[in-house]
Amino acid sequence: MAVSKMSKLTLIAQEGYSEQILSAIQGFQGVEIRDLFQQTVSNDWVEKYFKEIAPLPSQDELSKIDHQLEQITHAIQFVEHHGSSREKGLHLKRRQASLKLLEENFDESALLSELTSIQTLEQQFTENNEKQRTLHEREALLQKWQALDFLPRDFSLHSVNYFLGTADASAWETFEQQLKEKQLHYEIVYSDEYTVNFVLVYLKAERTEVQELLHQFSIVAFTYKETHLPKAELTTIQKALLELVADQKRLARLIGQKKIIIENLETAEEVLLAHKNRWLIHDRFIKDDRVFLLQGWLETESFKNFEAFMAELIGKENLYLEIEEPTNVEITEEIPTKLKNHALVKPFEMLTEMYSLPKYHEVDPTPWFMPFYLVFFGMMVADAGYGALMLVATTIALRTILPRGMERFARFFQILAVPTIMWGLIYNSFFGYSLGYPPILSTSEDVISILILSIVFGVIQIFIGLGLAAKENIKAKNYLGAVSDGFAWQGIMIGAIIGGLGKMLLNNQSLFLVGVGLAVFSAVMIIITPMIQSKSKIKGLAKGAYSLYGITGYIGDLVSYTRLMALGISGGSIAAAFNMLVGYMPPIARFSVGIVLMLALHGLNIFLSLLSAYVHGARLQYVEFFGKFYEGGGRAFRPLKTEEKYVNIEQEK
Repeated sequence: MAVSKMSKLTLIAQEGYSEQILSAIQGFQGVEIRDLFQQTVSNDWVEKYFKEIAPLPSQDELSKIDHQLEQITHAIQFVEHHGSSREKGLHLKRRQASLKLLEENFDESALLSELTSIQTLEQQFTENNEKQRTLHEREALLQKWQALDFLPRDFSLHSVNYFLGTADASAWETFEQQLKEKQLHYEIVYSDEYTVNFVLVYLKAERTEVQELLHQFSIVAFTYKETHLPKAELTTIQKALLELVADQKRLARLIGQKKIIIENLETAEEVLLAHKNRWLIHDRFIKDDRVFLLQGWLETESFKNFEAFMAELIGKENLYLEIEEPTNVEITEEIPTKLKNHALVKPFEMLTEMYSLPKYHEVDPTPWFMPFYLVFFGMMVADAGYGALMLVATTIALRTILPRGMERFARFFQILAVPTIMWGLIYNSFFGYSLGYPPILSTSEDVISILILSIVFGVIQIFIGLGLAAKENIKAKNYLGAVSDGFAWQGIMIGAIIGGLGKMLLNNQSLFLVGVGLAVFSAVMIIITPMIQSKSKIKGLAKGAYSLYGITGYIGDLVSYTRLMALGISGGSIAAAFNMLVGYMPPIARFSVGIVLMLALHGLNIFLSLLSAYVHGARLQYVEFFGKFYEGGGRAFRPLKTEEKYVNIEQEK
């Protein structure tokens, strides 16, 4: 239950095995590839012995993979959105598989064939839509001219000309008055609240005057060159539209039939994403026409498994493997952090990750805060019904294969359901109802007892945090720091507890004096220790006095733990109030609207209770507990692996 011990792996092989080795490492999912061209002290040998080898360009291959991924994503979306709804889409059911198995079943030529087939259908579908759009636009236009009863192309008079135009409805009255004053013949073909379509007939001798008038009122000319009247043309368009709609339905059926291959497309996408991740690290290792050399980080204890795995896959005689301890520079600047905890503790690692991972030589706080988080979360939700509902829901969810992050989140709340049920039984609360026995702690009568218990839990956690601070200082051989940062503060707390017991509960003056003496002695140690450590005694004294002033912060920390009492009581009280509200309803309403109301109100209360407990429980760890001993700042271990978008990749052994 700590930070995993890491070693630096070196692998050397012939160039011809490079892709096979990278695929094997990705399937093993336990090696983070180092960047050999990063300017660090431990990579100076690369400059010395491999000066002529530059990082391999990988942009062309990456562009090809990205293009294929875009095609797959677009093809899936197109089939889903435009395929016939009668055809059922067969999405890849999430499962577990090895990368080796996925890549063995991957057929790039079959993928390209399917993509080409879908692209052909998409092109036909797009062309059909474009034709329909064009015809609909033409139909909308001709519907406004269908009253036209002559063909402009057949109009041929020696002294008379015509004009087809559209005027703005707001200017039509003025324009019409001008036409009447100039004794020009016109006829309205169509009008609505926005436009007026008209035919104007005039003498050719009046052409200049008419053009000036049309320009003055911004009349838009309409040109009609068809061989049939607009009404006949509309009939032809509507017939063509019916044919296009029928063809579109045919295409939709063909597209819908492609839903059966969505599984194959998603599997291919998973494999291509794995290929992409391999190519993204192609500039981190050394590779020429003869040699392939890479370095990486892996857990020390997994090296034997990795060595056996690679020997079986590649052949022991075809590669060289060794591990070495990280240097001080690598520990300071580069080495990643990988947490290693029991299965019950592992889901709580996400809380540590949200704050900051520990540095390589720092203590992992996860197993230390996990028991407290369990108690605190259960104490803040404190309803056996809510806990039972959590347990059932998460257990059902975990019976299916979930994405890694969702699986860890579900297991996290599955574990938290247990203390929630236990505290619900202690408080005698089941969806806000009493279970029919006297509660061990009553949220209405034992408020002070619950408050004291909350502070006791806080004292215990802070005491452990100070012990971890002392432990970390001792590990760093800073023994005086262990006293001033840990043991002395523990002494003050113990002294205060002993003194309080002696004065208020046992009425024992000797015990009171012992407690006061221990607290005073510890306070003096907090002041003196920095003076011993510092060259300037005055500065050391000031630093020690300032550190002792931090005792006010400890009072605030203890007050923070009172939220355990407040949230636990408020959640149960709100649930009971909801029950009372529905209980006042008439029987008919109670068993109709009341049921719906109960589901909605308790659903809201569960959500708010879980959210509050999650957030405030984390806050107590981050501020009150971590602040005593934990620094963080570690870099996460990022092994070469797959995206696991559709499939949980099993670690190959």
